[in-house]
Amino acid sequence: MILLLLIAPTVLIYAGLYVFQNVPITFLLFYGWLFLMPVLFKTNVLRNLTDKTRIRHILVGIGLGTFCLVGIIVSGALLHNELFDSSQLGLLLKKWEFTGEYTIGLVFILTLVNPLLEEIYWRGFILEKLHSMKYKVLISSFFYSLYHFLVLLPMFKGPYPLIFFLLVFFAGIVWGWMVIKFRTLWGSIICHALADTGIIVIYFSYLPTFISNF
Repeated sequence: MILLLLIAPTVLIYAGLYVFQNVPITFLLFYGWLFLMPVLFKTNVLRNLTDKTRIRHILVGIGLGTFCLVGIIVSGALLHNELFDSSQLGLLLKKWEFTGEYTIGLVFILTLVNPLLEEIYWRGFILEKLHSMKYKVLISSFFYSLYHFLVLLPMFKGPYPLIFFLLVFFAGIVWGWMVIKFRTLWGSIICHALADTGIIVIYFSYLPTFISNF
């Protein structure tokens, strides 16, 4: 069962983007799974991991998240011509039926829904399921980063999908470490949300033609 819980998000992302080729359907499948599994298993992870929240944990999340936010924005500003072709990326998003009318929804999902549900699922629910395994943070981080690679592969040039896969894997390790050390999800949720905000800034900065359809 644990293997299904680990691999299902990747399968659902693949189905949404490569079979249905539809971003809204992908979101429905993916976030539906992340939400429903902790509920169906009646896990107490959210309650257990919020009891010990302290201001220090929040500050760590803000500090690391700000570092990620600035790093993503600066890297995008310096390397965007090498990272992706904005016109080709716009065509890809249209192929996936993600048009400008979904822009506000994208901002809401990536900055609020995504960090909350991913952290509850991967750093809460999955780590709880893997509690007896020695390398639980590495295992959860690998499967967490696996479906990101499916998204990144057609979007970026050259070796960058692999580089970003490794960065996402490292981020998963850091967030897993934060949850284990602090026994709260809020630091990793805040850090994750700030990192996703950096992605949104890149989206608005370098896909102006696509966004203008909104």
